[in-house]
Amino acid sequence: MAAKEDKHIIKQIKNGDVAAYSVLIERYRHMVFTLALQLLKNEADAEEVAQDAFLKAYRALDKFEGRSSFSTWIYKITYFQAISKLRKSKKKEVGYDEDFNGYEKSQFTEDLGTDLLEAQDRSRFLKIALGKIKGEEATVLTLFYFEDLKTEEIAEITGMSVSNVKVRLHRGRQNLLKELKVALKKEAASLL
Repeated sequence: MAAKEDKHIIKQIKNGDVAAYSVLIERYRHMVFTLALQLLKNEADAEEVAQDAFLKAYRALDKFEGRSSFSTWIYKITYFQAISKLRKSKKKEVGYDEDFNGYEKSQFTEDLGTDLLEAQDRSRFLKIALGKIKGEEATVLTLFYFEDLKTEEIAEITGMSVSNVKVRLHRGRQNLLKELKVALKKEAASLL
């Protein structure tokens, strides 16, 4: 349904309704930012890449043929913008303890009477663990689990083969489980 709506909006934009592009930005901004953040591990850089990706997509909208969905196209642009930024900056990744300690203890221990891994906590721990996964594995996991894309779509976005995407998904799941165990072990120790 969204792909059909996207095509209609793109047609409006191509016919001169520039303001219609804001609908596409609003629809995909969260996922574009999330994808950039998974690769860059820095919010400011991710915001910059997200803005650049939307600007680049807008400027190239006349070349968009609709062979893939707009979402796949904008994610592909975002992916390559982020990779380009990574190559330019070559920043050192934040260590585990620095990132994990960024959360105040009270955020984890507010209501000890309920299950520790309620929806918010699960999401928080997944984000912490996913933040420790290497760039392309994190990207593939994010696109597969949070954006519900098929392996073929992920392959198109990243330029990897479908089998390579499947391998990265498998390895990514294993690494995510390891990181979750570390995060949960650390949380359990802080409660004692």
